[in-house]
Amino acid sequence: MNIAAILVSLLLAAALLFSAYGGRMDPTRSCTGAIAAMVFPVMLGLSLLLLVVNLIWFRRAAIVTGLSLLFCIGPIFTYCPLNIFRPSVKSIESSGKEVIKIMTYNMLNLVDYSKGFCRVGDGNPTMEYVLLQAPDILLCQEGENMLADDGSSNIDSLQHRRLVELYPYRKVDRRGMGILSRFPFTAERIDHSDRWQYDVVRYRITIGSRVITVFNLHLQSLGLTDNDKAMYRDLTNVEAKDNIGSIRTLVRKLNSAFRKRAGQARYIRQVIDRTDGTVIVCGDFNDIPGCYAQRVIAGDDLRDAYRSAGIGPAITYHDNRFFFRIDHILYRGPIKPLRVWCGSNPSSDHYPLIGWFELEDSEN
Repeated sequence: MNIAAILVSLLLAAALLFSAYGGRMDPTRSCTGAIAAMVFPVMLGLSLLLLVVNLIWFRRAAIVTGLSLLFCIGPIFTYCPLNIFRPSVKSIESSGKEVIKIMTYNMLNLVDYSKGFCRVGDGNPTMEYVLLQAPDILLCQEGENMLADDGSSNIDSLQHRRLVELYPYRKVDRRGMGILSRFPFTAERIDHSDRWQYDVVRYRITIGSRVITVFNLHLQSLGLTDNDKAMYRDLTNVEAKDNIGSIRTLVRKLNSAFRKRAGQARYIRQVIDRTDGTVIVCGDFNDIPGCYAQRVIAGDDLRDAYRSAGIGPAITYHDNRFFFRIDHILYRGPIKPLRVWCGSNPSSDHYPLIGWFELEDSEN
C-alpha cells in the first residue's frame, strides 16, 4: 500500500512540477507547457489534498508530495501571494506619501454583462464603478465610445459630466484603448504588422517633476465563438460526457492563441527595451500569471504588482467558467506597489485590477 501511495505521489508531483513551470516553454515550439500551466491551480489543490492524506496514513509518500510543493514555491506565490502585512487603504491615503491609484479594466464596451443585476448606482454600472473607485489613472480596453456625449455611449449625461470633472485628461481611440487621468500625458499607438489582433498604446504621464511611461496592452484573445464557449461549459459540467472532438477544437484554438501571443510579447519587449525610466505595463494579457507571454514582456526588470502586493488567488475574467487572472500590472523603477486587488463589479466580463503605488525617489 505504501508503494502504491508513493507511486501516486510521484505521478502527481511530476504533474505539479510540469504545470508550475510549463509557462517557461516557448509555445511556438510546443504548446504542451502552456496548456499544462492553465491547470496548475487544479494540480496545486490535488497536491495539498494528497499531502494531508499522506501525512495521516502514508508518511513516506508525504515526503514526495512535500518536496514537490517546496520546489514549486515560486509559482505557488505567483498564483497565490500572501502579502498579509500590506498596508490598508486608509493608511495609504493618510500616509502623506506621494501615491497614485491605478486601475486597468477591460470594460466590454460598457455593455452590462450582469444583465441588470449589477447595482452600484444609477446609469451605466461599469462607469459608475470607475467613478466610485476614482483611480488617479484608468487604463481601459474595450472602452469604445466611452467619452462620447452624443447618445452613442452607454453612459448617461450625469455620468459623463462627472467623468469630465474627475479626469481633465482623457483619450480613447477607435479600438477602445484608452486612458482617463488626473495628470497630463501624451499618447502614442505602437504600430505593428498584426494590427487587427492586438493593441499596444504608450502613454507618457507627467506627475509633478517626473514622467512615467505606461503601456496599455490588449493581447491576442482565444477567439472562441459562442458555440465554443457553450461547448466549454458543457465540458466543465460535472455530469458532462466525454467529447473528444470538442476538446480537440478547444485545444487547437488555445494553441493558435498561445503562439500568436508569444510573437506579440517578443515585439512588445523590444519596444520596452527602447524605453527608459519608470515603466508600468498593464492591460488584458489574455493569459495567466507565469505564462510565456508575461515572462517575455516582464524580462529581467519588470515585476508583477499583484505578486508584490496582492493576497490570495485572484480572478479577473469570469465569463463561461474561464476563471483566471488574465489582467496584469507589471512595473519597474522607483515605484512601489502598496496594495493590489481585483475589483468586484460584475458588469463587464472582466473584473478590474486596481493598485495603490508609492512614487519613491524623484527622477529628473
